[in-house]
Amino acid sequence: MKKAFTMVELIFVIVILGILAMVALPRLAGSKKDAEITRAKAEIAAIRSAIQTYRGANLLSQKPGSGYPEDLKTTTIEKITNGTKLGSNWTVNEAGDTLTLTIGETTAFTYSKDTGSLTCPNTDTLCEKIEK
Repeated sequence: MKKAFTMVELIFVIVILGILAMVALPRLAGSKKDAEITRAKAEIAAIRSAIQTYRGANLLSQKPGSGYPEDLKTTTIEKITNGTKLGSNWTVNEAGDTLTLTIGETTAFTYSKDTGSLTCPNTDTLCEKIEK
């Protein structure tokens, strides 16, 4: 006599696996968004630090002006952060003064070349998650 699983046992196992998948997938999707937010926090922190380092170097070399970068275009960001590239969730406008982040929802960071500040003036939830 052969020992094998019956059709009922196999269907029962498939149903249980389906239920487990339905419970686990939403949690994994949330984890991906949390990871993207954490990466965005790190990228913003790196850019802000690079802006201050760039200014310090310009002040030490006594270059005229405020010492802050003129814009935050992709090439400028790569230059001041020593080659760090923004993730695919970011877009930069043509003037280089607005960085837009899209992770399910969209928020924008505004750069001021006079003060060197990179701020998120929006009050949306994505902005709050990144700034805290």
